[in-house]
Amino acid sequence: MKKTAILLMILITFINATGCSNTNKTSDSTISSSVTSKQEDKLSYDKYMELLSSVKDNMSFTSIPMKLTSSTLKNPSIIIVNGDMSFGKKKYLSLNNDFKDSTQYFLTYEDEKNSYKLITGWIYTDVDQGNNLLYFKPNEEGNTDDFNSILSYRNVLIHLQLISTAATNPSSEAFVKENESALKEIVDFLEKTNDIK
Repeated sequence: MKKTAILLMILITFINATGCSNTNKTSDSTISSSVTSKQEDKLSYDKYMELLSSVKDNMSFTSIPMKLTSSTLKNPSIIIVNGDMSFGKKKYLSLNNDFKDSTQYFLTYEDEKNSYKLITGWIYTDVDQGNNLLYFKPNEEGNTDDFNSILSYRNVLIHLQLISTAATNPSSEAFVKENESALKEIVDFLEKTNDIK
């Protein structure tokens, strides 16, 4: 009886040790797979440029009458910055911190009918933020000068600035509606563009 109890305890210990070992292997492979998947979602600089070209050529607003009026894709600017403004990391806002391959491009749209201008800044980063709305300027009393929002699409940040170009300020409700429509249209376009990898 004593031998059976000892053998039973050894068997249970062996089963527990084996089970824990397999759990750790599964956990490690899951983490590794998750990291690899995350890295695969990040757009390369070439794919970022492909995305921008696609937005420029194919983005059309259906719920608001926005039309593309300018783009910096053909004539990009490399912004020179003081190193103190970038935590000492950059002298140029470019891919390799030199005077080529800008990491920010602008596409400007206008809604002449309702007197709005939408300036979109497309910023390439090394960090995958996922797909999300990161910032939305709230509708506060007197907030009729502009609206600012920031979307993330993988490792690209999209800054949207909606400005009223009318001689008189639009109502808060009209401004909010135009801003939300622009955001929804861009998100919808990006969701349909998931084939760029």
